[in-house]
Amino acid sequence: MKQMDDTDRTNVFTYGSLMLSFVFQRVVGRCPQSVEAVLDHWKRVRVDQETFPAALPASGEQVRGILWFDLSAAEIERLDAFEGDHYRRVRVQVSDVSGHRHSAQVYQWSREAGLINEPWDIDWFKTVGIKDFSSKYL
Repeated sequence: MKQMDDTDRTNVFTYGSLMLSFVFQRVVGRCPQSVEAVLDHWKRVRVDQETFPAALPASGEQVRGILWFDLSAAEIERLDAFEGDHYRRVRVQVSDVSGHRHSAQVYQWSREAGLINEPWDIDWFKTVGIKDFSSKYL
C-alpha cells in the first residue's frame, strides 16, 4: 500500500461494518467528520460464511455508505490492518447527499472467490450480524 507521511490526509468511504460509528471508533480510535455518500458503478454483496460485505466495481450499480474525512496515515494503517488481505484500498469518487463529489479510498474485495451474489443489508447487520461480528473481530 502507498506510504503516506504525517501531513497526508485521506477520505475513506465505508460500506459495511465500518459504517457504524462504534465500530469505526474501535478500529481507528476516533470518529472523524463524516457524511452519508454514494459510490456509483459499484455493488455490495455478501461474503460467504461471514457477516461483513464486499464491494466490487459493477456498471449501473450503486453502494450507499459513509464517507469519513481527513484520516491520518496512522489511522489508515489501522484500517488496513483491520481489513487484512481480503481487501485492497483503491481510489474512487463518491457523491455526498448534497451531490458534492469527493475523492476517497474504498476497500475493494481482492479475492477471486468467496462471494455470494446477493445484496448485503446494513439493517440485518445491525440487528442480527453484529453479535457474531463483534465477537470475532472487535
